[in-house]
Amino acid sequence: MRSKGGPRPDTVSDTVETEPSYTWRALVDQLVTQHATLTRVAELLAESRGFRDDVASIERALRRLRARHAEPGGLWGARLLARFGLPDEPARRARWMGTYHSRFTDLPVDVCESLLRLWDAGPVRESRARVWIELGYCAAWLRRSELDRAERALLGAHALLVNAHPAAEVEWALGDAFVASLREAPARSHRSLSRAKSALDANKAAIEPDEHACLLARWTDQRAFALNQSRAPEREREAEALYAALSERDAPAFARCRRENGLAYARMRAGDRAAAIAHAERAARAAGDAGALRLRAMALLMLVKIKGPLDGADELARAAMIARELGDAQLAARVERQRR
Repeated sequence: MRSKGGPRPDTVSDTVETEPSYTWRALVDQLVTQHATLTRVAELLAESRGFRDDVASIERALRRLRARHAEPGGLWGARLLARFGLPDEPARRARWMGTYHSRFTDLPVDVCESLLRLWDAGPVRESRARVWIELGYCAAWLRRSELDRAERALLGAHALLVNAHPAAEVEWALGDAFVASLREAPARSHRSLSRAKSALDANKAAIEPDEHACLLARWTDQRAFALNQSRAPEREREAEALYAALSERDAPAFARCRRENGLAYARMRAGDRAAAIAHAERAARAAGDAGALRLRAMALLMLVKIKGPLDGADELARAAMIARELGDAQLAARVERQRR
């Protein structure tokens, strides 16, 4: 993978792709390392099936599976995953790629797509972790403003939510609510936001604290956006209260940035320009703490919104540069809206 600072391909088709990132060979070899021998892996698999198949036959099947590389694993691939699951490292990588508030979304869009394709193969594709790959595709295509493709990825992810980590349901619901808002379908957006909040509340113990804080900040952002769209003062005050209720201390930088950016908008709408600028500047610092380029661009654009395109010309130019370097059409569209 190319580094952020080096040359970047102009199109996805120019991106060099090599071997899939996790194969059946890798999975079988990892299990052999963990359990000492291939025979022992076959014994454990036979035991899980009530010894309906003899160990020698299973061992031969695992040798054939190992040679399948990244192709469909068939019956024995499914049985192996059912018994042992996907190891932690590839499962974590898939989740990282499917989480909107991870650093993955700070990679150029074409690089994100290439990495998703590399991991969308072999045991990852046939495991429960595939839900994160579909969610990653959704985020990438939203960044390209390809709404139809993003919706197809959401449909694929929805079919995989059964037995997925609770955070995946929240991620899906937030993605669906966002797409619905772009489709100007407020009832659907409201339903999905309600589903996200219910899942967050019901699974607080199962979702890691920092993850929960980031997901809650994203829910707050989307709910507040809907409230602010009304332009009704009481709704705008409700939106500001949602942001203010987010934790200011000991929260991850992503969540702090979303909080401060939301409060900046609220103070701007209330006519308190000085406070609005102070909040937006804090949002930009929090984005810098997170090393999050897209978040930083959004904070810079909030400063432009408060100051106006002339006084905020420097911030506008920096946000435009970030959008251009990331190949992010969605972010570039936000920049263009602020130029007007």
